[in-house]
Amino acid sequence: MSYAISGECCSDASCVAVCPMNCIHPSPGEPRFGAGASLFIDPRTCIDCGACADICPVDAAKPVDQSAPEDVERNAAYYADREPLDGTDLDAWQAPAYQTWGGGPRRVLVVGAGPAGMYATRELLLRTTAEVTLVDRLAEVGGLARFGVAPDHPRTRQIISTFERIAEHPRVRWRPGTDAAGLASGYDAVIHAVGAYQSRRLGIPGEEAACAAEDFVAWYNDRPGAVLPVELTGPRAVVVGNGNVALDLARVLLSDETRLAQMELRDDVRRTLAASGIREVVLLGRRGPEEAAYTASALDELSAFPGAQLRFNARPTRWSEAGLELDTGETIAAGNLFTAIGFEGKPVAGLPFDAERGVVPNVRGAVVDRPGQYVAGWIKRGARGGIGINKACAQETVLTMLATS
Repeated sequence: MSYAISGECCSDASCVAVCPMNCIHPSPGEPRFGAGASLFIDPRTCIDCGACADICPVDAAKPVDQSAPEDVERNAAYYADREPLDGTDLDAWQAPAYQTWGGGPRRVLVVGAGPAGMYATRELLLRTTAEVTLVDRLAEVGGLARFGVAPDHPRTRQIISTFERIAEHPRVRWRPGTDAAGLASGYDAVIHAVGAYQSRRLGIPGEEAACAAEDFVAWYNDRPGAVLPVELTGPRAVVVGNGNVALDLARVLLSDETRLAQMELRDDVRRTLAASGIREVVLLGRRGPEEAAYTASALDELSAFPGAQLRFNARPTRWSEAGLELDTGETIAAGNLFTAIGFEGKPVAGLPFDAERGVVPNVRGAVVDRPGQYVAGWIKRGARGGIGINKACAQETVLTMLATS
């Protein structure tokens, strides 16, 4: 399923900046930008990541099944006589007014091959003549796009093929399965794009027997070394959290054998989920619905599951075999507790760290008091925003690097 832009489009181009596939046009600098009533999404290259919907200030970007038929037709018609554009065609595509470093090749180390690191690498290739060394502790590129996307959203993972192309560029030295410790010397600049994979904790008694989103998502997405730390026990589970990750967990837990068979899952993961007996999931929000962090499209998708229940303004106080105790005095009987209240970054060796925010202190990507050190992605801005938003984030970091080099 792709997205479409309706006639309410304000044409401020926020969506253009975050689209990971360069599929929203006309963009600034192109003919017809600002002259028409709308921007348009190319349905042939849209990967259904929802980044445009997340950032649209007027709620004009919507999944096609929630869009008016005339809006869907108008978006498709704009591209009827145009070849699909690949925003990462590094040999042919150049955005206007790119600034480049002079003085010949420079050496840059990018730590982390998730979306932020890959977009940072892409920006370096397009804007500079730098030689880029790209390292990651895992054996494959992708990070969140590979190991964080729900298995029932396969289109979103199509961006991985783009990241693989970036890693194969002649000016990129891709070093998978590499610890970055001790590698910083000998480089003109280092971009740390290490993400924020550590789940936040509720801080309640009995939480050690719960399953954090970090572990459950890594397990069902087959992240190397990941194991399921709990036994799945039906018929009811509680998921504390009201973001898209919490809704992802609920959909996966409530999927029947037919739906599971359509997902890209390891056989033993599929069997374990099918045998769990979980038929009801209570999604618990500690604040009100007006502060919920999920997107409208994610909520609409969950509405197809009759076993999903949303509850708000209830704070957990204890988890035990009896279930989840709340500050209201009520206990929700359940076999499993999952926590999905967000992620936080970990300190990066040699860099300052803001423990309260879980980020490396920075100014537009430049690490405070560390010349030549930069950050991008969640370790820069906190664990918020989807895959596409990392594109604009990485661009800002690289432009800051160019301005300070």
